[in-house]
Amino acid sequence: MKVIDKKTLSNIIVFSLIVLSCGWIGRLVDLKATTDASGSLGQLIWIVSPLLAMVILRTFRGDGWKDLGIKPKIKNNIFLYLISIVFLPISALIIVLVGHNFKLMDASNLSPAFLTVFAAALLPSFIKNIFEEFAWRGYLTPKLFSLGYNRLLIHIYVGVIWSAWHIPYLLIQTDTTEGMITFIPRVMIGLIVQSIVYGEIRLRTNSVWPAVIMHTIGNAFVDSLILHKYLNIQTEFNYLVTPSPEGVLAILIAAITGIWLYKKRGSKL
Repeated sequence: MKVIDKKTLSNIIVFSLIVLSCGWIGRLVDLKATTDASGSLGQLIWIVSPLLAMVILRTFRGDGWKDLGIKPKIKNNIFLYLISIVFLPISALIIVLVGHNFKLMDASNLSPAFLTVFAAALLPSFIKNIFEEFAWRGYLTPKLFSLGYNRLLIHIYVGVIWSAWHIPYLLIQTDTTEGMITFIPRVMIGLIVQSIVYGEIRLRTNSVWPAVIMHTIGNAFVDSLILHKYLNIQTEFNYLVTPSPEGVLAILIAAITGIWLYKKRGSKL
């Protein structure tokens, strides 16, 4: 039986506690400070804290930098990089086709102009996801893996922490008529199953960049569809066919893809 590295485990617990609390601390800061269209000090604390915690733990708490996954390692992982690029856009397009054809949404507003909106969203999404992915897949995933835990349990744990980190600002940023008592658990399930996809590709490539790419393209693509009103989803079916992670169809597609990747972990893709 492998001996658990107590220092690494302790650092993982510290990291988890920091990221679970930083959003609520940010919300408290926002109660005292003003918020404008460009964001708030509290949101900055929320976004930056996971990456800052990772840097501190790696630099001053003995975690080191060897397993950060900073090298792209594209040469032997082209197919996995391709999955990272197309997975979330294809998932969204499948959902849009199903929703539109079954009259659950109206996607007739989609036009070539969407590509311009999507392209413009890529750079801000990339910057934001450097902060996220270098924390979740650049730190938490490889550190748990180094302790010898089951891969699937690692992805589930990362997904729980990742999704719970979203909750403080999810409560105020989400435009939905659905009650949070059903919405938040579905968001958490959606991010947990996506974490299997992200995590398997991260561990198999030994690089954080596929996760950054996937998250960047996924956010830019899905957010552009929703925020720019290219989709008109019937309210009663929003839980089913929204292309966001909390949509039931999105959860199903991510779960199938994640389990497929997990079962293929011993083969070369």
